[in-house]
Amino acid sequence: MRRLIVLLLAMLAISACGGGGPAAGGGTADAIIAAFKTAGLEAEDLRAMTKEDYGDAPFVCTGSQFSLPSLGADTLARVFICDTREEMTSLKTYFNVLGQGNPELRSWTFSKETMLLQIDGSMPREQAKKYEAALP
Repeated sequence: MRRLIVLLLAMLAISACGGGGPAAGGGTADAIIAAFKTAGLEAEDLRAMTKEDYGDAPFVCTGSQFSLPSLGADTLARVFICDTREEMTSLKTYFNVLGQGNPELRSWTFSKETMLLQIDGSMPREQAKKYEAALP
């Protein structure tokens, strides 16, 4: 009986932590990029981010970045799949505050469930909103 209780408590603790899997909506970076492409949006050269790619941003979840060649050769967007809304919110807050301090670092941030999309602020608002609408 004691083993059963310990097992049930362990299972409950693991499920409460999120398990490190995809976002609650079933999102993965590949699925998000596929949704963008289905919507006719640009999303090229998807690759997983390393810890160094985060720079000073909180390294709290799995990130991937993709290029937006129409905005310039080095223009990137990022998608983050977090385990919790709190992690996602801390990352979103970081990017929003960063853009307030320096207009060159301004970006669009859109979230859904535990997913965060960060797009270079040079993208026109109407175009950025299309990416938000396409989030799976």
